[in-house]
Amino acid sequence: MSLEILNLAFKKAEKEIGSNKKTHLAQHLSDVLQDDYNYTISERTLRDYYTKIHKGEVGPQDDLKPKLIEPLCQYLGFTNYAEFLKSSEEERSIDAVVVHTPIKKKPNKKWLVALLIILGIGLAIIFLMLDRKPEIKDSETIISANCMTWADSTYVKVTCDKGPYSKYGTEVIPYVESEFKNLKKIQVYLAYDFFNEKGEPLVWYFRNEDKVYEFFSAPGLHPVSGKTLKAVTPYIVQKHVPLHNDQLDSFVE
Repeated sequence: MSLEILNLAFKKAEKEIGSNKKTHLAQHLSDVLQDDYNYTISERTLRDYYTKIHKGEVGPQDDLKPKLIEPLCQYLGFTNYAEFLKSSEEERSIDAVVVHTPIKKKPNKKWLVALLIILGIGLAIIFLMLDRKPEIKDSETIISANCMTWADSTYVKVTCDKGPYSKYGTEVIPYVESEFKNLKKIQVYLAYDFFNEKGEPLVWYFRNEDKVYEFFSAPGLHPVSGKTLKAVTPYIVQKHVPLHNDQLDSFVE
């Protein structure tokens, strides 16, 4: 019975966002459960549940957790699970659920690529230090300047001999050109271009420990927490983006 609730939730999500892609539906439900019902569950977990249901691979051990069932019932308009059980089949409006072709999501290897880049830069620095010629007086200066640190809204270049942390309180890391040029913390408002003509995201977000949403200009890892940034969705825009923004960008020069 609990899996029936999940079917209905996906069906309602499809009507709300106008998409029948399983990944989009699962991400929308994950956002709604987090923001409206303070229940955290990943898009991947919801998507896996949905796939198993429609492949007929579920058993009693796959029933949803009670803590998940309650917010799903509320999302569907019922006070609680008991009220859902008492409702009629017509009230639940369970039609044949269309099963879409599962989308195989490629593993996110961005963190691995970034790690390899950092390791490569580190090895290059060590090699230069060991192989440098005594007559090249500026070699130490060249090596020490090949680092960067996060300064509130953007990366800035710093020398590598500043220690593990900069004056901004953030970690000093090897310079990565793509991150230095592309990753910026941005101020957004409803008129901002969040998606391109194909509907693909142009903005990524992170919810910090104070439950404040931060927005960034590129995908990747959060420069302070190290956690993966999420692609913005229409739900996040509608729920957490202000109508106007009169503040100027405060990137450190």
